Amino acid sequence: MFNSNAGKIFFLFLFFLLFLFTKNSSSQKIFNLVGDWEGENKSYSLEKGSRSWKKKITIFEQNERIFKGNFKYADGETNFIGVIRSNNKSFYWVSAESKGYINGEILNKRTIEVCYVEAYKNAAVGCAILKREK
Repeated sequence: MFNSNAGKIFFLFLFFLLFLFTKNSSSQKIFNLVGDWEGENKSYSLEKGSRSWKKKITIFEQNERIFKGNFKYADGETNFIGVIRSNNKSFYWVSAESKGYINGEILNKRTIEVCYVEAYKNAAVGCAILKREK
């Protein structure tokens, strides 16, 4: 059926496919956002004008692409839920206490950018570069 050369070529082909499969599956590892992230938030709202303040968020749970966290600010604390997109770079989060949403991007292992957008009467925008603290 198979001569020895054909068998060797077939075996090498299977080995090559296995290598490609392993490489592709490891490159799709989902980024772990769990931890504390800090940085300076710069924002503008129709109600409060320009502001800048230290922002600290904590992401305390992640199951595959879905995550949960909270952040503290002068007026209290807000919990949020989010999702990492399949490109493993972009993410979004929303909060029951907020009318807007966060659009984020993973810049590297220790740095993310988060931007808030809220429309309508209390329109507001803002962005922060956050560094992983732990």
